[in-house]
Amino acid sequence: MAKINGVYQDKKTKKWYFYASLGFDAATGKRIQKMKRGFNTQRDAYEARIELLKDAQDIGILSNTDMNYKTFIDEIFLPDYKAKVEITTYENRQSVLQKIKNYFGKKKPADISAMEIQRFKNNLTKNYSQAYARAVYGMFSQTIEMAKNLGMLKHNLVKRVGTIPKAKVRVEFWSREEFEKVLTTFDLGDYYDHYSFVIVWLYFMTGLRVNEGTALLWDRDVDLENKTISVQYSLRLKNKDSWEFGPTKTKAGRRTIALDNDTIEILKNWKAKQEEFGKIDFVLSYNGNPTWKSTINRIVKRHAKLASVKEIQPKGLRHSHASLLINEQNANPLIVKERLGHEDIKTTLGIYGHLYTNTNFEVANKLTGLIKINTSSERKTKFQGNQSFQYNHSKNTKDTQ
Repeated sequence: MAKINGVYQDKKTKKWYFYASLGFDAATGKRIQKMKRGFNTQRDAYEARIELLKDAQDIGILSNTDMNYKTFIDEIFLPDYKAKVEITTYENRQSVLQKIKNYFGKKKPADISAMEIQRFKNNLTKNYSQAYARAVYGMFSQTIEMAKNLGMLKHNLVKRVGTIPKAKVRVEFWSREEFEKVLTTFDLGDYYDHYSFVIVWLYFMTGLRVNEGTALLWDRDVDLENKTISVQYSLRLKNKDSWEFGPTKTKAGRRTIALDNDTIEILKNWKAKQEEFGKIDFVLSYNGNPTWKSTINRIVKRHAKLASVKEIQPKGLRHSHASLLINEQNANPLIVKERLGHEDIKTTLGIYGHLYTNTNFEVANKLTGLIKINTSSERKTKFQGNQSFQYNHSKNTKDTQ
């Protein structure tokens, strides 16, 4: 079985055990937990845990079922969620959770009906983009799942109502030919143009997320001798004088990206140009301050217009890098995954799988002539098939002799 929440293996005894939360004591407010050890298999521990929770629900010992949804979110869900995710994720979800609390806040989780959930779902899909509606609805399902696990309700009706399907979002990107046209619009003799050129080049050639690129520091993250960039942080900007380094979007986002020789030379030249103006820590900076995403957006659109190519968003440069790897180098999806810092290969294939269509014909072409066909001039086996067919085949053979 895969890893199961609440079920663990004792490293010393190799036996399995489980923890089960039975809600909260109404008098003390403390969580009621049960633990049982000594199971020979993970499945045995899992089934015993489920049976305990079912029995507890059936005999009514689970507490705090009168707690409304808003109180549950603020006092129970959020502290647990904050401990599990990166701080940036936690902060980004506050507005989403507030929207859900506004809708269901006064109701008890157990009193939220399937019909109300369906109306909430319809409201989301009607008033918001599919991606945002899916994010809100998915977070709502997480909260109800936790309430179910704590014994506040028997079933997660959100799952019964059904999910909001993932939207197929097409992100525009530049082909290699389009990128080469854009490069002709930069004058490296001009300091700001040189700065703009480095921004566009670096994102196109590395596939960095926007906030990963703006967080890069020369001394900490760039190794020009060994030709690598170490991606460990993303930059969180509040205003021009207030910013901080945060974690990458996912744990897989912490990665090392190997750099090509052209990028190394471009970075060396840019570093030397920066040093003419003084000590600048950020790779993507012209005055010592970090670069804003809005600045990158203006640069990309400005030079797209000058080059007469389609306008793309800053994140389109990341997609451009993926396209370059797949269409120009037929890169293995695992390589694309590692360079882009995806958590799962499914993410890579889900976003870029359609770019691999041409490789199907390339494989077919390479298979042509690969196998030498040299068959026998006489039969070497005895027929073991249908006897009727064997008789008729033999008879027909004699008749034609």
